[in-house]
Amino acid sequence: MTTESRISARPVFGAVAVVVVLVAGGIGAIVGASGQQRAVPMDLFGLVSFPMTPASMAAFGMLVTAGVLALLFSLVSVAARYDDEAGERA
Repeated sequence: MTTESRISARPVFGAVAVVVVLVAGGIGAIVGASGQQRAVPMDLFGLVSFPMTPASMAAFGMLVTAGVLALLFSLVSVAARYDDEAGERA
């Protein structure tokens, strides 16, 4: 007798994402603290300009990392939905 059980990996991915975002914030703070031209604002594609301080660089790193991870996780969710539908037809 076999019982099929599924274990969700979402909590693991969520924990890894939180750790990665925090590490990105730490690296951003280090980059902001060691920046040589603190008085010169950093331009982002000519749209946003912000000073190169530890707090702003940490926030930038965390926002970009969280955005990229959210995009990747949503793409994986969409792909998994189509994969489940293909497995049910077989």
